[in-house]
Amino acid sequence: MARIYYTEEKLSGEPIESDFINIELFDFIFNNTDRNNFEFQSTKNSFFSGLIKTEPKAFKKVQLTRDGIYYKAKGKSFFLPSSIIFYDVFDYNFPTEFYFIAKIGNSLELRKCNGGQGIEWFQIPELHEPANDLKIWERVEKTLSELKKLAEDNLNKAINTELKQKELEETPINNKDTLSLNKDQKKGYQELMELCIKNDSCKEEINKFLENLNTEDEEIILMDLICFLEEKEYNFIMRMDWKAEIEDLEWLLYRNIENNYDLKINLPKPKSYSKEATVSFDNVFEDFDKPLRENSLQLGFIDTESDEYIVLLHKIQDKERVKQAVNKIGFDYYEK
Repeated sequence: MARIYYTEEKLSGEPIESDFINIELFDFIFNNTDRNNFEFQSTKNSFFSGLIKTEPKAFKKVQLTRDGIYYKAKGKSFFLPSSIIFYDVFDYNFPTEFYFIAKIGNSLELRKCNGGQGIEWFQIPELHEPANDLKIWERVEKTLSELKKLAEDNLNKAINTELKQKELEETPINNKDTLSLNKDQKKGYQELMELCIKNDSCKEEINKFLENLNTEDEEIILMDLICFLEEKEYNFIMRMDWKAEIEDLEWLLYRNIENNYDLKINLPKPKSYSKEATVSFDNVFEDFDKPLRENSLQLGFIDTESDEYIVLLHKIQDKERVKQAVNKIGFDYYEK
């Protein structure tokens, strides 16, 4: 779904005062999750559900918006807070009923909003209202508990990875010379950045990262770079598992278009696909590629011979140059 909008960087209601729902939990979830869309299974009702008290159900769908930015449009200024959005049914771009926790400064607030057919983004600041239903608060707490578990798992994995990396760094290297990218690899990545990235400071950061890599292995270089890009949210090289949701593809492309091409492109709506659809379903990438090509852009793919899609967004006129750059970094290029 779309993002959350305020007319100013100010709470619309009362701040949350809770031992559990607080800034520390909010930041912990954001700092220890590597994706923005989550789905949770609701507990099925049983014969005994009316006889005993059951735990509140988590919301089926959750989206994190990592914003905290101002946006100017229609002659007005809007504030887009970082937020956690909760809903069960994605029936419209702004669902018929959804809730969100917004971070404004060092405070949080829980709000309810009714979207639906025809609701536009600029109407959202006037539509959200306090969420006073106790059952909704219980469902929000349950959902946050599930998100916290996922964040804790990610943190533990990161700690283990860091420990292993430290062990490797402390292991003596027999090679006289430290390995690094060869000339073709460096040139290939630099050419991809020139063709696919607009921001010069972003290019500088990526170049510094590549300079510090101590390997010539094509796959390790690419995967390490992708992890770095995802951490920084640069994502000019976009990685998606074959089971990734179509919302993930939409979000990555809109982010890429906004950061690098200054275009307004209407991409296919995820709700137009079946609930089971993923990016690997027939014609999904082709559907998204069509409006891109109408704006002189296209999707290109790096063939890593894995079950992931490694995707580039580039100008149609640059296809041959992008293909040559991908070959230089050690991979084949293909398109849908």
